[in-house]
Amino acid sequence: MKLITDKLTNGLTNPKFVEYLKTPVATTSFTTNELDSLREQLSSALKEHGGLGIASTQIGIKKRACLINVDGDELFLVNPIITNKSNDGFIFYEGCLSIPKTLDTPVQTIRATKVTVKTDNLGELTFEINKEGDKGEVSKETLQTVVVQHEIDHLDGITIKDRVYSTTVSNTTKYGRNDKIVMKAPDGEFVEVKYKKANDYFLKGYEIV
Repeated sequence: MKLITDKLTNGLTNPKFVEYLKTPVATTSFTTNELDSLREQLSSALKEHGGLGIASTQIGIKKRACLINVDGDELFLVNPIITNKSNDGFIFYEGCLSIPKTLDTPVQTIRATKVTVKTDNLGELTFEINKEGDKGEVSKETLQTVVVQHEIDHLDGITIKDRVYSTTVSNTTKYGRNDKIVMKAPDGEFVEVKYKKANDYFLKGYEIV
């Protein structure tokens, strides 16, 4: 099954990549047969291309659904929406099937340590990292927490390129006084504030992320 990828290195982006992976997908209505077919397609694509998760948009289907499979625990999420996420985050190195070069050179991202996801088929699910399990290798719970955020990002038109985290302080983005920004505290907690209040947080050691 063909996977939509962005392999261009000339600064341009594949038009299909923009259409499917940089454009949010609204809540979708499904028949039972459509759901069965979509799950089978996603499962087949994941087996073919590898990885721990895949969103329908990655295989050219504009439907709000994704499949994650960590350690054989397969979760098919229909119309997933993150309804709540923790203020504290953690740094993780991620690769994406649709951005092949990141499979060889993963990018550093920040993910929430705990998220609540609402779905049409599985109800409300909570994903939270397991620090106790991260001794020598990343725990199943931590991987699921990362992957579910990664795949829902795809459905929201966001890629890991948009989540890249750098400790280098260089901010060239121009913000309006009332624009909302996310800032990270020295202890890792995140807070959303209006830009006009940013200086108060800079003085406390926060940085824009």
